[in-house]
Amino acid sequence: MNKSEKHLNNGKPMRRVLANFWILIRGRGAAAIMAFAATTLMARSLGPAEFGMVVLMHTYAMLVRALLDFGSVDAVVRYGVPAHDESDSHTLGRLIRLCRRIDRQTCIAATLLALIVAPLAGPSMGMDNQHVMLLMAYSLVLITTGTGTAAGVLRLYDRFDILGRQMTIAPTIRFFGVVIAWWLSAPIQVFVAIWASAYAAENFYLMWHAKHKYNTHIKQALAGASVKGAKLTDFEGLRHFLWMTYWQSNLDLLPKHITTVLVGYLLGPTEAGLLRLARELSSMLSKPAILIRQVIFVDLTRNWNQGNSAFDVIAYRTALFGGALGLLFIMTSYFFGEHLLATLLGQQFVAAKSVLTFMLLAATLDLAASPLRSALYAMGDAAKAIRLYVMSTTIYLGLFVVLTKSIGLVGAGVAASIAAALPLIGMLVIIRRNKRIVLNCTQN
Repeated sequence: MNKSEKHLNNGKPMRRVLANFWILIRGRGAAAIMAFAATTLMARSLGPAEFGMVVLMHTYAMLVRALLDFGSVDAVVRYGVPAHDESDSHTLGRLIRLCRRIDRQTCIAATLLALIVAPLAGPSMGMDNQHVMLLMAYSLVLITTGTGTAAGVLRLYDRFDILGRQMTIAPTIRFFGVVIAWWLSAPIQVFVAIWASAYAAENFYLMWHAKHKYNTHIKQALAGASVKGAKLTDFEGLRHFLWMTYWQSNLDLLPKHITTVLVGYLLGPTEAGLLRLARELSSMLSKPAILIRQVIFVDLTRNWNQGNSAFDVIAYRTALFGGALGLLFIMTSYFFGEHLLATLLGQQFVAAKSVLTFMLLAATLDLAASPLRSALYAMGDAAKAIRLYVMSTTIYLGLFVVLTKSIGLVGAGVAASIAAALPLIGMLVIIRRNKRIVLNCTQN
């Protein structure tokens, strides 16, 4: 029995997916608790103005990094799974070497860009000279962010336990660091250093484990053979795939930032705050959507390459599971949203109930679409997924302006729900069409 056949006989496909998802969701749950505690305590320690400055510094750095992130993590999985399953260590080593080089170049470029733009961006966000200097110092943390290949290697070797633990590192460091800073009544500079140190620590943790896995499983198998000089042209379609993942990640970020600003412009700052609150609460579903994509992409890629029927089982059952989970949150918000908001946050936040319900609906549709998006990537149809999300984002922004002007804040949620339904329907149609084409070619 070869290695590929062993993968097929490693139990039911959904059992493997759910086990890996549970590992990550446990890490995400623990991280969420620690992050909430650290954020709350820091807000009380610094006050709203300086707390907002720390948040803006971190957001600025992450935004710059996202603009130069070419999705090496997905590339390692998409092009590494066939080489891994065929025990082709030389091809796998060249791929990882190439993706590491991309990570290194992009994180250096992101660091330089953040440093150069900071003196211009800082004042536009209300920062004085001291805060701008802190912003530039915080930008240096981007030099540690070349972790895409590392995450891909760990996913390739099914080490979701390491990825789960990695999620808890930064929140834990921030929590204990903020407790000490709060006890000592430390200034904002200390809190900025804690936030940056925590982010760098989780990046180093990921890279150390990935390097150990590479040395154990790939470097030893190479037996001294060179993997230097790898180029994008050595892997058919890799350049195109990296561009597709790059634009997809930007499409994921664009609406979240722009729409909050638009609500502030159209309705005022109070409504902008309520929309941000609704989006934060609906992230209980949007964050698991990201985890699902991380978990199932490896198995979908493997089963598609092998022509295994488990491909459909994983894609469709995971989509149904996500939709059912989201439905529970929607019903809770619809029937108990006002009571929960008033109890947890105060009567002044009850106005967010309607938009929260629609944002949860949008997040549920995105959660159901998440495994289908991974399925299209595994099938080599990333470009079709990108086109669907471009269309969805365009429609969303147009509907957002029209509906928000006409029916108020709830219009933002309605627009998000309509736009989220389009990729789900489109990807279902594309996957079914591609399956028919493959079936006809096989029969002929």
